[in-house]
Amino acid sequence: MLSQLRPRVHAIHWNNIKPVPRFCLYRGFCFQKQWRNNRQELGQYVSKGGHGEVAAAVRTGIDLGYRHIDTAWMYNSEAEVGCAVKDKIKDGTVTRQDLFIVTKLWRNFFSRDEVRNAFDRSLKELDLDYIDLYLMHCTTGLRKFSNNPRQHYPDAEDYSPYFDKTDYVDTWKEMEKLVDAGLVKSIGVSNFNIEQLEHILAIARHPLAVVQIEIHPYLSQSDYLQFCKQRNIVVTAYSPLARGGQPHVKTPKPVALNENPIITRIALKHKKTPFQVVLRYELQLGVVVIPKSTNQKHILENFQVFDFNLSKEEMEEVASLNINYRLLDQHKFKDHIHFPYNDKAV
Repeated sequence: MLSQLRPRVHAIHWNNIKPVPRFCLYRGFCFQKQWRNNRQELGQYVSKGGHGEVAAAVRTGIDLGYRHIDTAWMYNSEAEVGCAVKDKIKDGTVTRQDLFIVTKLWRNFFSRDEVRNAFDRSLKELDLDYIDLYLMHCTTGLRKFSNNPRQHYPDAEDYSPYFDKTDYVDTWKEMEKLVDAGLVKSIGVSNFNIEQLEHILAIARHPLAVVQIEIHPYLSQSDYLQFCKQRNIVVTAYSPLARGGQPHVKTPKPVALNENPIITRIALKHKKTPFQVVLRYELQLGVVVIPKSTNQKHILENFQVFDFNLSKEEMEEVASLNINYRLLDQHKFKDHIHFPYNDKAV
C-alpha cells in the first residue's frame, strides 16, 4: 500500500528548519516524511492542555515543519487544533492539502447508529471539510452517557455495568461508509491485538491503512510490527518516549528512558538528547512516531532527529531494553469481551 512518489517540499517560515518532503499513500493518505535511507515519519500528538495551549503548540509545530497532527474526541482538543490549522492556512504557511489530520472515534460511540453522529461532531469541532485518517480508538466500548456526551468514563470504580459489547467489526463497517461519502481519506484502528486485526482484514472493503499502538524501548511490539509490515499496514507509535499513563500490571516501574544508561551513553556519543535517540530508534524501526508536547523547546527537539543514524549495534542495544512494559493497560476493561491485551502482541 505504501507507494513512493516524488516529494513535494513545503515552505517553512522559520530559519534553519529544513522543509519536509511528503509521500502519499492510498486515497491521498499522506504522512510528513524525511527522506533518508528509509521512509521515516514524525507527527505531532496533541492531547489535553490549558486554554489555548494546544492551539499554540499546533501553530508552533506547523511553523517548524510538522504536517501530521494527531488528535481525538477524547482529548477535548479538536476545536483548538482546528483553530490553529485555520490560522496557519490563513497566513499562508500551509494549505489544507499540506496537512495530514488524524482524529479518533471514542468508545462511547461504537454502536452502528452513533458512528456518523460522532464523526460529524469531530468534523464540526475541527471545522474541516474532511479528515485524512479516522481511527477506532480501541476495541472496548462503553455505553453512551446521554446526559453528557463529553463524559468519557462512568463515575464508578467498576466499569463492567457500562460495557457496550458492540462488535468492532460492525463499527468498522460504519466507518467505511465515511470513506464512501468522501468525508475520510483513510481509516484505521488503535489498541487492537493481532487476532482482532485479522477479523477486520477479513471483511474490510477499504484498506486498514494504519494501526496506532503503544511502542517504546520498554515495549518493542516486534511480532506486531512484523505482522503489519507483511500486510502493508502503517504502524503509528503513541507514547514513544514511555511517559505518562498509569500502568497497573507491570511493576516495578523501569527507569525513565532519559535516565537509562544505555540511552544516555548513545546520546552522548551522537551529541543528542536521550529522547532524540529514542525517537531515532523508533523511526529506524519504520514506524510513525507522534511524541506529545506543548513546550516549544521540546517540539523543536523532537523534530531534530533526521541528521543522524543509529548503528546496527546501537539499535540492538536499545532493543534489548524491551520488558513488555505497558503504560496504558486498560486494566478496568480486563473483563470486557473485546479486551485486547490477553494477546502477547499488541
